[in-house]
Amino acid sequence: ETLGNFQVKRGSDVIPSNGWRREKSRQLFQLLVTYRQYPLDRDQICEHLWPEADLATAQRNFKITLNTLYQVLEPDRDPGKDSAFIVRDGTTYTLRLHADLWLDSDQFVRLTRDGIKPTSSSMKLLESAVNLYHGDYLPDSLYEPWAAEERERLATLFLEAADKLCELYLGENRFNEAI
Repeated sequence: ETLGNFQVKRGSDVIPSNGWRREKSRQLFQLLVTYRQYPLDRDQICEHLWPEADLATAQRNFKITLNTLYQVLEPDRDPGKDSAFIVRDGTTYTLRLHADLWLDSDQFVRLTRDGIKPTSSSMKLLESAVNLYHGDYLPDSLYEPWAAEERERLATLFLEAADKLCELYLGENRFNEAI
């Protein structure tokens, strides 16, 4: 869950806030989720997460943080084996394209895009999208510049979905729902 709350489930178990072991491992995962379509170079990640640190210190911090993240996401994974979630290619990292991940933000975008197209199921799709949007994207990273663009994009989509849904409600004289 990334909308209105950040929560990760490993199977049916929620990773508690102290289960990340390091704040930066949670932030690294959030960064990889935010840039899931684009591989990030290790130095880019270091610049996002440790902007004040010199490069050598940031790279050392990254290595520790990445290993911690592996342990949090896949506690039974043998060290040295490929991660089911994170792909490393040289010095670039990204989330595995077909990993077993469900993101509320991706589902929200799909529902919104499908619902805005005029079809017989538009209202139901937009209702589902609006109900899925529980608030800002990664609200615990509100002041992180790397999350701002995605937060604004999703907020704009939410307004479009809500506006279109109200338009559909008004077209059917469902004034209470529109309000």
